[in-house]
Order: sequence, then structure tokens, then C-alpha cells
Amino acid sequence: YWDGGIYSNTPIEVVLDARPRRDALIFAVNMWQPRATEPKSIWQVMGRQKDLQYASRGRSHVARQEQLHRLRHVVREMGRLVPEERREDPMFKELASYGCPSVMHLVRLLSPRLDGEDHTKDIDFTRSGIRTRWQAGYEHGQRVLTDKPWECEVDMLQGIVIHESQE
Repeated sequence: YWDGGIYSNTPIEVVLDARPRRDALIFAVNMWQPRATEPKSIWQVMGRQKDLQYASRGRSHVARQEQLHRLRHVVREMGRLVPEERREDPMFKELASYGCPSVMHLVRLLSPRLDGEDHTKDIDFTRSGIRTRWQAGYEHGQRVLTDKPWECEVDMLQGIVIHESQE
């Protein structure tokens, strides 16, 4: 069963918290739009309410992970400042183990808006609804793969780099 709130339910924390940590390129599909034009009907208001509710949940999970990974990079950099003769100390080794050099690129694929979609987009399992959404998502994904936003320079303290791709 495919849930319209797949991003909210996708356990990306498992990937972000995995040990040993390693560089990663993560794609997360988000059907919910964090930004949009002002709704003009009650149906659009209902759809917008869902967008905001579920997009916000995903953002808060990722924001926490960004903070954690930044701290891991800070720990790593601080460990480099410790004199060589102190690095064999068991306490130093324990504390330094919380640091890491990995960089994880999280590509958030925001589902393209479709003409005529409403607050039922997450439960539209009609053949044409699925086909239309699949085609729009496929084309959007192809553009993102061509653009390769993850091939950018990053701050040395940034453990997670978010690339939000929207139509």
C-alpha cells in the first residue's frame, strides 16, 4: 500500500544515523508542498492544510538531523586541535568517536503540482491519477538527475546538505 504521506513515513533517520557513517546520496519523495499560492476555494484550503501539516513534519525531522550532523563535524574539527600526545587518552578517544567526516546529500523531490489536483491527491488511486502522477514524477526526477545538485561545494561543518527540487 502506497501512502500519500510517504515522505512523512519514510525512515530517513535510519540512513542518517547509521554507523559507521559514510557519505551518502539520499533521495526522498515528498508529495506535500511546503510553499504554494494562496488558496481560492474551500477545497484548495483543505489541500493546503494537508500540504502544510505533512511538509512541516518532514522539515522538523530533517532540521534535527542537520543539527546533529553539524555537531558531529564540530567534534571532529575540535579533535584535530588536541595535541598528538593527548590523542591516546581513552577519554579523548571516546569523545572523538562522536565526530565524523561524512557528508550526506538529501535530495528532496517535491511532487510536481498537477492541474486540477485537490485535497484528495493522496488517495487518488485511479488508473489515470496514478499514471499522471507517475509521469510527472518521472520527468521531474530525470531533470534532477541531469542537474546533479549534489555536486556542489559544501561547508566543512555541514554534515547534511539539503537540495530541494520543486517544479
